[in-house]
Amino acid sequence: MKASIVALATLAATGCGTSWLVSQAAGQQRGWDEQVSEARVPRGGYTERLVLSLPLAIAYEEIPTATAGTTTRGAARPFAIACDGYQDGHDLLSHSAFRYGSRWKKGTAISFLIEGAFAALFLATADPVKHPGYYVGGGFLALDDAVALGTFFIPRKEIYAEDDVAVSTHLRDDCPDGLALAIGADVFPIDAAGRIGELGEAALAQWMEAPTGALRATLAGQVGDLVVGVDEQCAWLREHAAGPTRPACLGTSRPLAVTASLPVPAGTLTR
Repeated sequence: MKASIVALATLAATGCGTSWLVSQAAGQQRGWDEQVSEARVPRGGYTERLVLSLPLAIAYEEIPTATAGTTTRGAARPFAIACDGYQDGHDLLSHSAFRYGSRWKKGTAISFLIEGAFAALFLATADPVKHPGYYVGGGFLALDDAVALGTFFIPRKEIYAEDDVAVSTHLRDDCPDGLALAIGADVFPIDAAGRIGELGEAALAQWMEAPTGALRATLAGQVGDLVVGVDEQCAWLREHAAGPTRPACLGTSRPLAVTASLPVPAGTLTR
């Protein structure tokens, strides 16, 4: 058992040939790069999007208690829709490096010597009755060692590649001017804090009892739907409706919010 543990540790630590083969199969050859130099250049053009989150649960104030690090629930916070604005674009990532250079050859040489020594040790002490597993461990190490020796002679090469990298920048966490929420046939403006006013909250509560269609957010001529299914309706009713007036609820999960992503013209969120 002890020898098996040593063998596994050796395979994990010195499997240079196997690691190289796995990196080739997985397309992760960059892990072997040396003297890496990278530069990012923003590409022209970007888009903006507003992510809205309509809470289904009631949020409460947290009041610190006498015990350090603990709080107790206070009064309910005002209902508010959360807004997060993002700017999305792309960068051109230039990657230059050298592969199979001096660091690679030194590491491969050390691995070759260590694996060769362990392979010889396992094969020399293998026994069909007492230690049959040594044949497997020694054979694997010997094979891996042969692969490692072959990679030692790979010529040093220069690597240059360009990649398109998606970039997302958070712009704001308040709701922009002109944002509104359509509830049925009525439209309610959303202020900077995400509030829709008492009339809007009453309309939303009534709509949640029997949702039809979707809640619809609008901004700068763009539309995003906040889809309320059975689970979302039930999560709302568990928090906001009680007693005999609470409608039947068939939901099985407890989502915390309904979200929507609203693409808007560039400049809408940065004005």
